[in-house]
Amino acid sequence: MILLTDVVLVLGSAFVSSLIAHYLRIPNIIGFIVAGALIGPYGLHLIKAKEAVHFLAELGVVLLLFTIGLEFSPAHLAKLRRIALLGGSLQIVTTLLISGIFVYFAFKGSIPFAFFVGAYVALSSTAIVLTLLQERGELETPYGRASLGILLFQDMAIVPLMLLIPLLAGKHKADVGLLLILLKTFLLLGGAYVISRWVLGFFMDIIARTRNRELFLLATLTFCLAIAWAAYLAGLSLSLGAFLAGFILARSPYSHQATANILPFKDLLICIFFVSVGMFFDIRFFISEIPVILGAGLTIFILKSSIIFGILRFILRYPLHVAFLVGVSLFQIGEFSFVLAQEALKFELIDLSIFQLLSSISILTMLLTPLVIALARRRLPMAVEDKEEHKALENHLIIVGLGVAGKALRTAARRVGIPYVIIEMNPDTVRKEKAKGEPVVFGDATYEYILRQAGIEKAKILAITIPHSDSAKMIVSAAKHIRPDIYTLVRTRYVADMYRLLELGADDVVPEEFVAALSMFARVLRLYLVPEEDIRRYLEEFANKHYALFRKAV
Repeated sequence: MILLTDVVLVLGSAFVSSLIAHYLRIPNIIGFIVAGALIGPYGLHLIKAKEAVHFLAELGVVLLLFTIGLEFSPAHLAKLRRIALLGGSLQIVTTLLISGIFVYFAFKGSIPFAFFVGAYVALSSTAIVLTLLQERGELETPYGRASLGILLFQDMAIVPLMLLIPLLAGKHKADVGLLLILLKTFLLLGGAYVISRWVLGFFMDIIARTRNRELFLLATLTFCLAIAWAAYLAGLSLSLGAFLAGFILARSPYSHQATANILPFKDLLICIFFVSVGMFFDIRFFISEIPVILGAGLTIFILKSSIIFGILRFILRYPLHVAFLVGVSLFQIGEFSFVLAQEALKFELIDLSIFQLLSSISILTMLLTPLVIALARRRLPMAVEDKEEHKALENHLIIVGLGVAGKALRTAARRVGIPYVIIEMNPDTVRKEKAKGEPVVFGDATYEYILRQAGIEKAKILAITIPHSDSAKMIVSAAKHIRPDIYTLVRTRYVADMYRLLELGADDVVPEEFVAALSMFARVLRLYLVPEEDIRRYLEEFANKHYALFRKAV
């Protein structure tokens, strides 16, 4: 009961803080951290089962790294390869070296400690920055893509950095530890290649053919946790194993559906993670060390912003305003730094007081991020409007289901040159169509994430051709939640389903029994030698009258 009480407190405080954050127009993550600080051991001391809460938080990190791994498909990396590989690597290395050297000489720390602090400072907050970019629809701007590229490389860098923590902590001799890390990395990559090439496809094909949502979810979670557990048994971290599981699954056509299944769990557990991060925030410690924390925060802001600005402006030749915006947007210390610090605390590379100081500095930079970005936008109002031309689909048709009706729509779209994307649940169909070069996404369109992967934000029409009425209703609801103005065309079997679909926001519904009735009516009239012009008029009048009844009801 103690754990249940604590979970209710965590979720309740997170809900209230998230609601307040929504009205204040700041990221939910900041609200979660503040909630954790209030209910934690340094606040009102309401949480009793701290270890259990931190276990749930660690599980949240596992799922977070799993979804990050799912993003690292070869295609995704190729799209952002220049900014990610060159800009991201230069940012990590430069920030790490300058921060580490400063810590080593200013505080006379050890080289391993200085290296750790440099790595800790180098990482920015993917969660906060991407949330702000998505809210303003800026992911496809030069500023958004540059930010995303650097953040993706930082997320990828957490894997080798976590591998280095035991070595830095002196748990292995330098030569033996480095050799062990390289050997484990080689074995992990080799195992990942074998599983992704010969095992995963066969396993996921069997699951996908069942068309069972619960079974697919169980398979995804089991695969993620099994690989994480195997990595842990090998002496590596759970988070690293989860990242590897996501990376393996990213090579399959099932990655989008896996992400859609995991997202609700990940979001819930990440909420708990950030609340648990806030529990480490000691307001009394913050007040007592406020000159150091504010000075460190200002130093980090100047350092990281200048490094990122310099790399983008003078090496990658980005426009001045883009380089400036990216620099001030990525100055904060991010969520993966907490993961790195917790690993360092576990291996005794740092003590609790250092962890508290670093956490306070991190939380301060995260809290200031929305304000800093808002001020930067005011100074450069044209920067967020300067969108680069990109080749992503726009005004395209999304076809849900590739049955007879879906194939007919695709044929029509091809003939008149309408761009389209297909969402399909049959794994055999998806594989065949992908081999032909068709733009097809495997997944269940009732999930908003799957609709977003098909580009619903920029689509013109959503055509739902599947015969299942309940699924069609869920898809209409999800689509209208994302894009209330998207034109939605729905196929259904029965006229009786029209009312509910129109009520949910469908713009046009085609019931099979009604179409069949019209077809039979037209054939009967032809047998009685009624002129074609009269037949067309009768059909149009009948159809308009029929649809008008439902629209009035809605």
